[in-house]
Amino acid sequence: MKPIPVNNKYLISIQRPHLWLVSVMVIILVLILLFWLTFDYGRKASGFYLSETENQIELLESEITDLKKQNEILHRERTKLARDHGIDKDASSQVTKTLSEKQEQILEMKEELSFYRSIVAPSKSQRTIVIKKIDFKPEANDQYSYKITLNHDGGKLGVLSRGMVEFAVEGEQADGKVVRLDWPTVSTTTVSKRQRFGFKFFQNFEGSIRFPADFRPISIYVRVLPSSSSIPKVEEVYAWEKLISDGEQTNVGQIENKTNEN
Repeated sequence: MKPIPVNNKYLISIQRPHLWLVSVMVIILVLILLFWLTFDYGRKASGFYLSETENQIELLESEITDLKKQNEILHRERTKLARDHGIDKDASSQVTKTLSEKQEQILEMKEELSFYRSIVAPSKSQRTIVIKKIDFKPEANDQYSYKITLNHDGGKLGVLSRGMVEFAVEGEQADGKVVRLDWPTVSTTTVSKRQRFGFKFFQNFEGSIRFPADFRPISIYVRVLPSSSSIPKVEEVYAWEKLISDGEQTNVGQIENKTNEN
């Protein structure tokens, strides 16, 4: 007798396939809604901080206007009284000092406002990494604290940028030889020659450095190496004396600015 063949094939069918499609569409819509709510919250929060900064700037400008008027009155009184009694210069000096302080404050706040505006509403040009701020301040024990800020310029809002950044200092030794020292050589804490960055809006690098004995610093080098080939590399050089004398400014002491397209 011939063996009877056994049919091992099974027919699998999906019951109610339209329900499966509806479930997938609901999940996609929920994800889109969550993404939009997150984006909208970030945009509103950024706008709140911008509005608060602008209000503070308006208040400072109003105070400066009042102080200028007081200063003019004091100058007129000094001219009138100088013929007979002389004048008390302390009040005028104090007003001038206060005026100078307010002007410095408003300059700093305008820089911050410009910084946050560049984050919230970047230009639609090609994305680049910008060394937004570099600040060195003298501390005790011949040390200097530093704060270096990187942020985006151009491109889409909230896109993550990754890469490496290098810091170095060039200076003159006691024998007159000019050398360049990597950051691990001068840092008071353990750091690598290339430090990683990864940010959507901005990132700060902070710490302190101390120079070797008989070493006179000349320039600070900053080199940004993005991971993406579509973002240009950046190299900038800052004069040390300018950094220390001018304090916290945007691109202070810059003597060289290179952007490599490759």
